Amino acid sequence: MKLLRLAAALGAATVLAATMTACGGSSEAAARTDGHDKKPSPTAGQNVAKNTTTLRELNGFDETPAKLSDATLILVDYQNTYTDGVMELDGWREAVKNTKILLDRARKAGTPVIHIVDKGYDLKSKAGQIIPALKPAKGEPVVEKTVPNGFHKTNLADEVKKAGHKNLIITGFMTNMCTLFTTQGAFLNGNNPTVVADTSATRPLPLNGNPRGIPAQQVHEAALATVQDLYGVVVPKQRDLN
Repeated sequence: MKLLRLAAALGAATVLAATMTACGGSSEAAARTDGHDKKPSPTAGQNVAKNTTTLRELNGFDETPAKLSDATLILVDYQNTYTDGVMELDGWREAVKNTKILLDRARKAGTPVIHIVDKGYDLKSKAGQIIPALKPAKGEPVVEKTVPNGFHKTNLADEVKKAGHKNLIITGFMTNMCTLFTTQGAFLNGNNPTVVADTSATRPLPLNGNPRGIPAQQVHEAALATVQDLYGVVVPKQRDLN
């Protein structure tokens, strides 16, 4: 069982690491169309994943979502840069609204809260600062990172250990980057992550071989599916957490 978990984790980590340099690269599997093909997809309306067994299921991992009473809440990269300009995310307003509700609930429940920010943005500028509605309260640590995985060469693992919970609730921007890779980091750190879908958001992406690109919702859902396959539990809405 341990060997299967290790092989799955390392294999999936290798694939995910490769995608960091491959996003937007050519793909033989990408859909091609001249815009005149009106035929519906053969799988339209079907549950194409009906017979899929996830890596978590194969390893017998617990699928119980974390509870606010027994977890640490990690907020990833809720910085102003994602609310305007070239990095504006689809649905960021709704995600921030839901995150604020979750954050208020966590604070009321006494849940430890850790904030993460990306130093790739000037943290002294407005763009690099945390969105006002989600700014840290007194005593809530802020971890500064330089890559999508918040655990990489930071003190996040120490802050998580200090908070005293193996279970983590992870939310943030962007779903397919820092939220996903920080969840992977949590898994490899020995934690049990739960990711909240409606508190995260992302943006549409181009893809060579697909003239229409990939819609933000599809990118968002693909990232969540990757989490759910191995790295953690996914809950659709913040209100799904007890």
